[in-house]
Amino acid sequence: MRNKWIYAVLTACAVMQAACGRTDTEIEQAAHEYCQATAEYDFERAGEWCTEETRQTTLAMFGQLMPMVDSAYLAADRPAHIDITGVHRTSDTTATAVYHKQTPLKDFTDTLELRLRDGRWLAHSPLSRRGTK
Repeated sequence: MRNKWIYAVLTACAVMQAACGRTDTEIEQAAHEYCQATAEYDFERAGEWCTEETRQTTLAMFGQLMPMVDSAYLAADRPAHIDITGVHRTSDTTATAVYHKQTPLKDFTDTLELRLRDGRWLAHSPLSRRGTK
């Protein structure tokens, strides 16, 4: 009887670890896809990997500003290479990813928040609206 109990506990732990690993992989993929798309100035593709709030604020602003950016600068800032260097789940529905971005003009490390929405992990980086809490 004792061996069955130990086997059941070990099986449950293995299943939970596999589920967490899969989720961390999904978080990492969402963070990478969003960061890579924004680094390549492909805001339409980035919109597939972010929350609605991020699409309506951050990506909308980028879309308005991009026509004003010198095309020579955009060309000089490519290619972009993104590495996700860490993922930290902060709750069942929130996470933070640490990423390193390197382009010919930039080289830095930053963090990105993510949210679980409708079963998908999505980047969450909305601009705050003035006067709202």
